[in-house]
Amino acid sequence: MALASKYQIRREGDWKLLVLPARWNADLWQQIREILSSESPAHHPRVKRFRFLQANQEEELYLKTYYCLDILERMRSLFRASKALRALKQGEALQREGFRTPLAIAAGEQRKHRLLQKAFLLTVEIDGTSLPAFLKDRFQSADVGWFREKRTYLRQLAAEVARLHERGFVHGDLTPYNIMLRTDSAGAAFFFLDNDRTRRYPSWLGHRLWKRNLVQLNRFQLPGIRLHDRIRFLRQYLTNRAGSQNDRRLIAWLERRTRRRRAWKDRLRGELSFRELMKWDGRLSKKEKKVQSWSS
Repeated sequence: MALASKYQIRREGDWKLLVLPARWNADLWQQIREILSSESPAHHPRVKRFRFLQANQEEELYLKTYYCLDILERMRSLFRASKALRALKQGEALQREGFRTPLAIAAGEQRKHRLLQKAFLLTVEIDGTSLPAFLKDRFQSADVGWFREKRTYLRQLAAEVARLHERGFVHGDLTPYNIMLRTDSAGAAFFFLDNDRTRRYPSWLGHRLWKRNLVQLNRFQLPGIRLHDRIRFLRQYLTNRAGSQNDRRLIAWLERRTRRRRAWKDRLRGELSFRELMKWDGRLSKKEKKVQSWSS
């Protein structure tokens, strides 16, 4: 039996909306429509950060807009919901299981003759830092205490990813740039972003798909993260997975897949050692620069 959702369905012209009733009003919808009308369509989602004043309180919101420009994609939309609505529903499913995701205020999709035109997801800003930015900041001012904290955070992240997979979820793009964290005296709280391609699978099927998430996490060079940190993360992950063992074959497999992914994605060739291959080169990725530009 499907669980009751906290979101309500609204209709606004050719828009179908799922909204949090307590956070939704006509003024917010008007501001969203103005943003949507001012943007030009693009093949990749557009993200707009804006401020909204409600009840004398201003908050930061993020509007992610998806455009459906490909004819094949439009035909597929006849049989499935938009990425925006899927992201909202997957975020809600993750929250029910105790995972942290950005709070979604609303999602909407615009259709004509049942064909998807565009869609949006509206979320509240997270009081946290992207994982690469956090590592870069701490790595530059590293001291003895930082190395102890790093081991603690690695254990906590490994346990959270293991729990994600134990509950049947496979994230669509589990890169370090889609993880944010907030720290306090108890450690780190991790948030999973961009859940439009996250899926929940039966236990008998998902056990093969979670390996893809490990490759997505592992292929990036990160400040302060060395080879032994990657091995420590993987072993902690396996320790937290029911029935898993510290398997050297998995470590070797992950190295091969990471090398293949780096060679294809970053056009790397040669016989670098894995330690050298994954050593941080001091540069931010394009995605991290984009994240920083949203925050400026």
